[in-house]
Amino acid sequence: MDFAALTGALLAASLFAHRWRSRRAMVWLSIFSLGYFGFYRLGCVCPIGAIQNVSRAVFDPSFALPWAVLGFFILPLLFALFFGRVFCGGVCPLGAMQDLVMLKSARAPRWLEIALGSLRHVYLGLAVLFAALGARYVICEFDPFVGFFRMNARFPIWIWSIGVVALSMVVGRPYCRFLCPYGVLLGWFSRFAAKRVTITPEDCVVCHLCVDSCPFGAIRRGGAEEAGEAAR
Repeated sequence: MDFAALTGALLAASLFAHRWRSRRAMVWLSIFSLGYFGFYRLGCVCPIGAIQNVSRAVFDPSFALPWAVLGFFILPLLFALFFGRVFCGGVCPLGAMQDLVMLKSARAPRWLEIALGSLRHVYLGLAVLFAALGARYVICEFDPFVGFFRMNARFPIWIWSIGVVALSMVVGRPYCRFLCPYGVLLGWFSRFAAKRVTITPEDCVVCHLCVDSCPFGAIRRGGAEEAGEAAR
C-alpha cells in the first residue's frame, strides 16, 4: 500500500510539473503527502532514512534489508533520472511541512547558500559512516519533523524541531536546502534527467522577476532550467 502510494504520488508530481505545470495541483499533492506519509504513516518508511538501511546492508551482509525500504530508497532516484526532483517538489512530507508554514522567505547571499548547502554532503557522509558501522541512525535520530508526526520526541529534539519549523517561516525549506542528505543523491541523479522544469520560452520576457521572487533560489539568471541543487 505504501509503495503504491509513493508510486502514484511520484507519477502525479511528474504530471503536475511537466504536463499541467500547475503549482496549485502540486500544493494539494504536498498536503496529501504530508497527511499520508507524515502524520498517518508517522514518517516511516522514508526514502531519507532509508539511506541508513541501505548503507548498513552494503557493509553488513548479515543485515536483512526489507524490500519496501529498498523500493522507497530507489524509486524517487529513478524518477529523478527521468523527471527531475519531483519527489522534493510534491511528495516529500518534510518539504511539504516547511512549505506550508513559510510566510516570507529571506534571501541569503549566494556564497552563504553554497557554504550552507555543503553541510548536506557532510551529513550524508556521517550518516553512511555511522550506519555502516552499525553505530546509530543519525538521520532518524535527529529528524526535525518526526517528533511532530509521532508526538513522542525527546525534549532536546523538540527544541530542534521547533527551531527548524520556526526558521522555515522566514527561510524557504532550510532543512531541504542545507541538511537533507537524500537531496544530495537526488541532485546527482537529476543532473541527468531526461526532462527538466523550464520557464516557458514563449512566455518569458527576461524580466528576472522569477529569479528574485523564488524563495528557494532555484532559478539562476541567464538560464531557465531548474538548478541541479535546488529544493524545487
